[in-house]
Amino acid sequence: MIEPNLQGTRYAVIISKTEKIARLAYLFGLLGLIGLFIGIGLSVFIEHMQHGDKYSLLQFSISELGTYNRSSSAILINAGLFFGSLSLTMSALFGLQINRTITGTLFWLSLIVTFLALAATGLFPLNVYHLHIQAVSIFIYFGFFSALLGLIDGLIMRKAQYIMPMVFACLMVGIHGAILTWPYWGGGVGVGENPFSEGLLFQAIVSQSPKPQTWWLSILFWLSIITTWLWVLSICRCYFLPQGQSKADKPKPKV
Repeated sequence: MIEPNLQGTRYAVIISKTEKIARLAYLFGLLGLIGLFIGIGLSVFIEHMQHGDKYSLLQFSISELGTYNRSSSAILINAGLFFGSLSLTMSALFGLQINRTITGTLFWLSLIVTFLALAATGLFPLNVYHLHIQAVSIFIYFGFFSALLGLIDGLIMRKAQYIMPMVFACLMVGIHGAILTWPYWGGGVGVGENPFSEGLLFQAIVSQSPKPQTWWLSILFWLSIITTWLWVLSICRCYFLPQGQSKADKPKPKV
């Protein structure tokens, strides 16, 4: 009679620890989302107030918005990207601790790299050209991989609470896939030119001169940031809150 009680107590302790980690993941996730929203939102608002109709998201990339000596609000957006993304990284690290599947482990690891790359875009703005380009390229690649792994993990788990994250993951795959295939359907590829090894694709995302009337790569990158924000919000809501935690993610007591 004593052993089942001990096992039940041990199980309760494990569940309590899991819930505490999930709560920390949720709080760090919300903190990171708030940081990104304030940093990017204030920067766009300030630029619009200063330049009026001359400022348009169709004509200015998020990288240009964070360029010192060009944007008066650069410090705001770079701080938001850096500290907000670091907080999201902590959230993903806690998510990794409560994960119980192989595909889930790969998903959280890929998401951690994605958030670190996004933080690097704020730490190394367009003024630090090559480092910024590298950070953007890693964010695009691993954002794509993270979304694919999130879809696979959601399909394996087959839980209703993962529907919204899977919807946004589909959008992420579409947006990042469109960016990565842009040279072949939108911008054209020159003879003997490799847009990936030469970094031409990612250079075209952050800065172009002269600017096209509709800068599709910049628009896609803005859509990527917005979709990432909504995706992480759905992950926090569906993975970390008590009603969103799957029973499959919780350890089962030994009989």
